[in-house]
Amino acid sequence: SDLVTNTQNMADRKAMVRFPKFVDPKEIDSIMFTEEELKVKVAEMGAAISAAYDGKLDEPLVIVCTLKGATPFFADLARVLDCDQQWEFMSFSSYGNSAKSSGAVQLMLDLKTDIAGRDLLVVEDILDTGNTLKYMLKQLGAREPKSVKTAVLLHKHEMTVEGIAADFVGYKIPNHFVVGYGLDYAQKYRGLPFIGVVAPWVYTGGSENAPRDESHDIQPS
Repeated sequence: SDLVTNTQNMADRKAMVRFPKFVDPKEIDSIMFTEEELKVKVAEMGAAISAAYDGKLDEPLVIVCTLKGATPFFADLARVLDCDQQWEFMSFSSYGNSAKSSGAVQLMLDLKTDIAGRDLLVVEDILDTGNTLKYMLKQLGAREPKSVKTAVLLHKHEMTVEGIAADFVGYKIPNHFVVGYGLDYAQKYRGLPFIGVVAPWVYTGGSENAPRDESHDIQPS
């Protein structure tokens, strides 16, 4: 996976993207990945995943999308995979509508099919602490699938608890609060075609002219 380390030039990239009418460009500090860059990355991940399963599937691959954030990534990834597939969806709650995690992970929507003996690919938008993924993999493992692999677009590697890793990772990123391409803050910004760093004043209740406090520049987990 690509490791993002130089974030100094991301603010200069705002001119490279088109902001829809529902978002004030001032709400986004910088652009981490453009729509074009995401398309290339998803194609790369699709090729790697297809190669990993080539000749190894007895039945269609069960692809599990974690709602809601992974939906755009899931849809784009599924269409570049060179293997037969069955779609399933799961939803977990831990973030709430604040910039701080609500703590415990709760299963909100479960699979609709029996996965015993099946090959599973879990698709996640972002891996940060790994608490949700750890809980999800425990739930799935108890149902005795043949195999479980995970694909995440973004990995906040500095935050992840020990023992949690994804099999396929798009980008390793620093601990910034990112939105767009399915990622949200309080259900906003999911429809942005790019991934950007949201301005801290948006989620700290301040104003755009308030002094910047880097201690708030974190994503919930």
